[in-house]
Amino acid sequence: MAHRWHPVARGETARCTRCEAVLGRPHRLSIDAVLALTVAAAAAYLMAINTPLLSLNLRGGSESTTLPAAIWDAWHSGTPVVAVVAALTALVAPAAFIALRLYVLFPLSLGKKVAGFAWCVRALHQAGRWNMVEVFTVGVLLSLVRLAGLADASPGPGLFALGAMTALFAAIESAGLKHLWWSIR
Repeated sequence: MAHRWHPVARGETARCTRCEAVLGRPHRLSIDAVLALTVAAAAAYLMAINTPLLSLNLRGGSESTTLPAAIWDAWHSGTPVVAVVAALTALVAPAAFIALRLYVLFPLSLGKKVAGFAWCVRALHQAGRWNMVEVFTVGVLLSLVRLAGLADASPGPGLFALGAMTALFAAIESAGLKHLWWSIR
């Protein structure tokens, strides 16, 4: 038995007419809400890559670094594989995730379909797989705890921005991609 897609209103559930199986539910977040979360994630991303992640004070000397500078240092210290993986998962994939979401969501919020919509949604799926901001954030937090015994280590604004990105990405991902397809029908 074939079913046709119809928008499901808030509080309703789409069910199979024969077996009563749940076929669909309305989404909790509107396109505008997901757009707002994505704009906030873009601001957090810019803050995360442009401000120090942590600061170390040891024997009177102070050192702090940003995420791109840490990746650059990893490259030049003889660990290019670590630098490439960190760049892909902590810089490129989150940037692609945010940029693609903004590219798709701005027109959708105006009731229009973006050119290359299908390709963008597929690329969003892949960017979400490679986006590992949460793993990177946990790694920096563990490093901060480990360094606390050796030096005076304190979190910088970039680390707080990474934490905010983690929460925002979780909220954005909870919206999924299906509702993007449904919103253009």
